[in-house]
Amino acid sequence: MRIFCLSCLLAFSLIPLLTAAPLKLTLEEAQKIALEQNPTLAQVQASVESAMAAWESARSAYLPSLDAQAGITRRRDAATRPLRDYENNTLYEAGLSASYLVFDGFARRYRLLSAQLGKEMALANCDDARRLLEEQVSYAFYQVLQAQNTMEIRQQDAVFNRQLEEDARKKHEFGTAKLSEVLNFQYQVQSAEADTIVARNAWKTAWVALGALLSVQEEQIWENMELVPPQEGDPAESFPAIGEVMTYALGHRPDLQNARREVEDAELAVKEAQAQWYPQVNAFANYQFSRDHSAHFNRHYDRTVNFGVTATWNLFDGLNTQATIRLAEAKLLASQKGLAAQEDTLKSEVRQSYVSLQAAVEVLKKENSLLEVATQIRDLVREEYLGGTATITRLNEVQTNLTNTSLARSNAWIAVLTAQEKLYSVTAGYRLP
Repeated sequence: MRIFCLSCLLAFSLIPLLTAAPLKLTLEEAQKIALEQNPTLAQVQASVESAMAAWESARSAYLPSLDAQAGITRRRDAATRPLRDYENNTLYEAGLSASYLVFDGFARRYRLLSAQLGKEMALANCDDARRLLEEQVSYAFYQVLQAQNTMEIRQQDAVFNRQLEEDARKKHEFGTAKLSEVLNFQYQVQSAEADTIVARNAWKTAWVALGALLSVQEEQIWENMELVPPQEGDPAESFPAIGEVMTYALGHRPDLQNARREVEDAELAVKEAQAQWYPQVNAFANYQFSRDHSAHFNRHYDRTVNFGVTATWNLFDGLNTQATIRLAEAKLLASQKGLAAQEDTLKSEVRQSYVSLQAAVEVLKKENSLLEVATQIRDLVREEYLGGTATITRLNEVQTNLTNTSLARSNAWIAVLTAQEKLYSVTAGYRLP
């Protein structure tokens, strides 16, 4: 497998390729490009920086606060105002003050834990955005392959009928075939070519959708890139128990993990609100100089030092604390119900994806068998037609059956691949053994 070079793709997205060989991409390489370049994911990743800043802000509450102050105050004493005179003086001050929150009912601790949860939720949101983006890329990738297979099948149908048209035309020239036979195959060729045009348009449209996810905006992207389809293997004979798949999904889905964190955050909010019942204790210390008429301080005469501890206990705040607690408890109940609903939704998604994959595998097995039979029948009828024992109507019928079966088999194969990626996405990483 060719190792993908991101710098090569960046150059490709800016200037036309000078080489004729298109860039080949596997699904994994296409997903890697999207994760590197998609602007939507970059927007989600920016929220992590915000959450980190909020966590650092909450952590700073455990550090003391230190302030420096300095001032000059000009004062005019009006005691001698009857004599229309003022006594003027200037007060110079400078000092340091420090304070530290000793206890606030553990509210500071709950805020820090909440900020930690916020950071974890932002990271999980990034993981979930990656999961959804990878799912979108895989769907678009397989849509291109499906349209490409359809186009190739239609082209094969046209080639087959064109050969029969040439044979019928030669026979008509020698008088051994009717003109209607020539026109019949000519009609079949033109019909297949029209279907090919429709399939090619769908193929180009799918390419444009994939290019948008990869942030590669090329006018003719299908000329410069080529998708490498996954290797076809035998369909799965057995599946793991649904309980195993469900357990994995419940433990790995980032959005469900965030729903659990939201419940934890709501519990912390209740405790933080209840912390208002406790007193707040602060320690402080001041070191200050002040002097009239001069900024030349004397450490013996102009210095003031004080320190101590203060406690504040709110006795009544108009029932605001009770209201805040009730509000936090209501949000906690809502988050708990939301978590239960999200778990039910996830379980439903996993079951649907699991059943869909099982059905897709069974359909693919049947379509493989049908394609083998349809190919054998077409080849036999063609020989019979050339030998004069089968009608042209019968040949048209079996060729149409083969084309439709080939399309159905291609769709079944893409359906299996899509279902596998869907199960991988809804479980956040579970792969069938």
